[in-house]
Amino acid sequence: MTKPHESPESSSPIVTRAVAAGSRGEFTENYQFPAWQRTMLKLLGAFPQSVARFAISQFQSSSGLPPDSLKDFSLNDLVQARLDDYSGLKGRRPAITVGAALGGATTYLSLALGSPFLPQTFVITLKHGSYDGDVDEYVNRSLEAANRIAKNDSRLMTIQHYDPIHDGWLTRFVNHLRFKLIDIPDQYADFIRKHVEPGGSVVYLEGGATWLRYRVGERSVFQVGGWGDISAEEFLEASPRIKDYAKNTGLKYYDWRLTQYPLERGPESEWGTEPGFAEALDKYCKGEGFKFVRIPLPHPNDFSRLAFSAAFKLLEKEGRPPAGVSVECFSQFDSTSARLGSLLPLWLIFNTKDSSRYLKEMAGRFPKDGPVFFSALSTFSLTPDMANWDEWMNALGGRDFINTGTRESHYPADARALVKWQDPLREWVLKHKQPITATLTAEELVQLAKDL
Repeated sequence: MTKPHESPESSSPIVTRAVAAGSRGEFTENYQFPAWQRTMLKLLGAFPQSVARFAISQFQSSSGLPPDSLKDFSLNDLVQARLDDYSGLKGRRPAITVGAALGGATTYLSLALGSPFLPQTFVITLKHGSYDGDVDEYVNRSLEAANRIAKNDSRLMTIQHYDPIHDGWLTRFVNHLRFKLIDIPDQYADFIRKHVEPGGSVVYLEGGATWLRYRVGERSVFQVGGWGDISAEEFLEASPRIKDYAKNTGLKYYDWRLTQYPLERGPESEWGTEPGFAEALDKYCKGEGFKFVRIPLPHPNDFSRLAFSAAFKLLEKEGRPPAGVSVECFSQFDSTSARLGSLLPLWLIFNTKDSSRYLKEMAGRFPKDGPVFFSALSTFSLTPDMANWDEWMNALGGRDFINTGTRESHYPADARALVKWQDPLREWVLKHKQPITATLTAEELVQLAKDL
C-alpha cells in the first residue's frame, strides 16, 4: 500500500525546497513535473483554455492518494520529508524560521535571515471529491480518518478544506486533508538544536488570518472556502454570484453549510497558525537557551509587505538600489532569481481582486528604474472574484512589464505557463547577476515588522 506523503505542489514543500535551494544560490522548480508531464503541458498550451481546464482536472483526479493509505499515516514521515530538503545543510545559523508557509513571503524572509524554514502545516491530497458540490459527500471522504489521526497524535490537529470555487477543478476529483502542529516534533527539536547557534533565534511567523470553520471533532475542523475576494460568510450564505457560479459550472449543490456541527471562527486553514505551537516553541527555547522571536501579523499581505521591506533593507546594507521588481503569485515565485538579480519581491496571495488591489497599493513603492516582472497565476478556474487582465494592468499603473506568467490569451488557464513561466525572468537574471549577499538579524526583522 502507498504510504501517505505530502502533495509536492503544496505550500510547505515548495517553500522548504525553495529556501534550501536559495541558500545555495541554486534554482529550483516549484512544480516538479516529470519529463513526460512537462511535454504534455507544453502541448496543451497550444490549445484553447477550455481544453487545458478539462485535461488538468482529469490529471489531478489520478494524482491523489488512495484513502486507505491514511491507515499508515505517520506525522514523523511528513516532518522528515521536509527536513530531508535540508539534507546538505552544514553548520549552525544565527536563526531559524518556523510557522506559516506563506509562499514567496516566507521564503524571502527565511533567506533574508540566512535561515532554514520549518513549516507548521502539511497537506495530503486524497482521491475522490464531490463532483456536484455535495458538501456532505466531501466531508465524509476523510472525516473518520481526520478524527482518528487527531485522536491518536496529540501533536497535531486536522483540517478538512473544501473550496469548490477557487479549487473547483480539484475538489470534484480529490479532497485535501491538512495537518497543523500544535506541539514540537522531536525531529524539529533535534534539527534546531543542531543547526542554530547557541543563544540564536527561533523566529516564529505567526499568521493571524482567520476564517469560519465547523468543529467536527475535538481537534478536527472543516473549512468551507478559502482566501480571496469572497468572504467566509458569503461562502456559507450562498450569495447570488455563488449560485450563478454553481449553475454555470454544473454544480448541483451550493449550500455548503454543515448544520449538524458547531460553527466557530479560528485560524484560516492555509495562512493562519494554530495556537499551541507558539507556546510549545517558547517553552522549548527557554529550556535550550534560544531566543524565541514572535512575529505576529494579522493579514497574509502583511508578510508580503515585510518581505518587500526586508529586500529593501538588504540592498540598503549593500549600498545599492534595487535592480527592479518581481511580482509573483501563490506558488509561482522564484526566490533564487529575485535574489540573484537584486529584485524587490512582491508576493501576491492569489489571482483574485483583493490581490490586484494590493498590487495597486504597492506599485507606488516600485522603483522608477529597472524592469518589472509580472507573473499572472494559472488557476484553471473562472471564479467570481478573479481579477481580469485589465484589472491587473490597471494595478500596475500602465507600467511596462515583462510577462513571466500566464499569457493574456490564455489567462487563467495556461498549461504552458506551469513549466515555462519563469524562463524570461531567469534569462534576464543570468545576464544581470548582482546577488544579494547581506543578511538580517532577527532583531532587524522585528523592527521592520513594527514599522509596517
